Amino acid sequence: MGDGGGIEVSGGAGGVTAHYDDMLSYADVLDTAGDGLRTASGRVGGLITSGDIAQAVVLCPVEVAQAEGAMVAAATGSSGALWAGGELEVTARYLRTSVSAYRLVDEKLAQLEELGADAAGFALGVALPGLALLGGAGYLAVKSNPLLQALLDAAGVEEPTLADLQETLYDNPWLLEALTRMAPSLIQGTSFTLAGLLGPAGTAALIAASGGNWPSTDYPSAIAGLLSIAGLAGMLEDTGEFTVDRVPGDAGQVDITQENIVASIFRGQSEASNEPGQVQVIEVPQPDGSSSYIVQIPGTQEWDPARGDNPIDLTTNVNLMAMQGSTVMEQQVADAMEAAGIKKGDPVMMTGHSQGGITAAAMASDPDIQARYSITSIVTGGSPIGRFDIPDGVSVLSLEHDQDVVPMLDGVENPDRPNWVTVNRELSDAEGTDEGVRGAGAAHSVPNYTKTGTEVDASSSATLEQWREDNAQFMGEDAEITRYQISPVG
Repeated sequence: MGDGGGIEVSGGAGGVTAHYDDMLSYADVLDTAGDGLRTASGRVGGLITSGDIAQAVVLCPVEVAQAEGAMVAAATGSSGALWAGGELEVTARYLRTSVSAYRLVDEKLAQLEELGADAAGFALGVALPGLALLGGAGYLAVKSNPLLQALLDAAGVEEPTLADLQETLYDNPWLLEALTRMAPSLIQGTSFTLAGLLGPAGTAALIAASGGNWPSTDYPSAIAGLLSIAGLAGMLEDTGEFTVDRVPGDAGQVDITQENIVASIFRGQSEASNEPGQVQVIEVPQPDGSSSYIVQIPGTQEWDPARGDNPIDLTTNVNLMAMQGSTVMEQQVADAMEAAGIKKGDPVMMTGHSQGGITAAAMASDPDIQARYSITSIVTGGSPIGRFDIPDGVSVLSLEHDQDVVPMLDGVENPDRPNWVTVNRELSDAEGTDEGVRGAGAAHSVPNYTKTGTEVDASSSATLEQWREDNAQFMGEDAEITRYQISPVG
């Protein structure tokens, strides 16, 4: 992969959608100007029949005739106000129609792209069991035939290892993206092939076990089907009672400035992850005596498919991606915000790495949470949040590494919207290497996202400058850090 590359910024104030909105604003200006010119044309035309003009005709008919001709030309002539106004209004209509056409094409292309990924994934999934059997038979044939094995050894063909696979995927991020986009439909195709081996009863059983969610080309429904099947085995159930308590002691202070805000956020994410089951709240004092707050949510800490003592776990991951209502983790973060004294009207920035970013996006998208708190901004690193319906009034900054598979798990690109900035960075070989192997684990690490945050802070991109301006309320000196512990009841 080499030495890596700088950041790439998309969306936000410099994004395609923002330019579409600019075109619509220009259309409104043209429309207003056209209305003004048509009104002016009428007024000029009215002067021709005024009493003053009629009296002047008696005294100087030639001059009045010339003046009336000029007024007629100014009002209704080929270069007059009426024609100019009409041309402006036609141009405005053309601009609006063009924007509608561009947006329709963008939408249909995105739908076709997702449909293609679904079809390819389902077809591959259907064939996968057969391919696995053939591959297994071929592997056994080689292993059981010393002559074939000797020929392969002589040709220098080595048996691929897990490390080889990781490095191949790291060096070819497009493979990661293709696989993650196809994943839900691939799983469905494989499941139906396996169920089909049992006959009609097997397929019917799979449909029933998934709660009627399979087959489905809808991503949340596919995840809901997985949850339904896992629930039959008592796994991935978003249950349990928890309490939130302030961690005693002083967690410290931090100065947050334009020059360090994003890097500071990810350093804070690292600190928030030091202890299991903790959420970090930073109170940022404002010049007028009020406060804004940065709420920091860590990434996944438990990978057991059964819920334990820490809801920052695999169960929360899958339930968040199903987008079927508030999770236990969201409720605990909201309780931590209440314990921190955050009130409705206080500006809140939600930040998170990996699962923490998904939780932040889910909370910003939840009308009930927004009715309780004023979430005005979210910052995420390595989080698949492209499918969340985040309100236009919430500023979004998403950091994603090209070789990080996790932000690809939603199977879609982040939307190009004026309020949503996405920053991509290609990591170097050294940054992506962990224990001598290049792979997604290092690409997903908080330290690497902190490095990316440093590059974001140093960037002079107009889009990022606008983001900093929009989030100035989350900058300040001597910001107080407090941590809250999520613990099981009983």
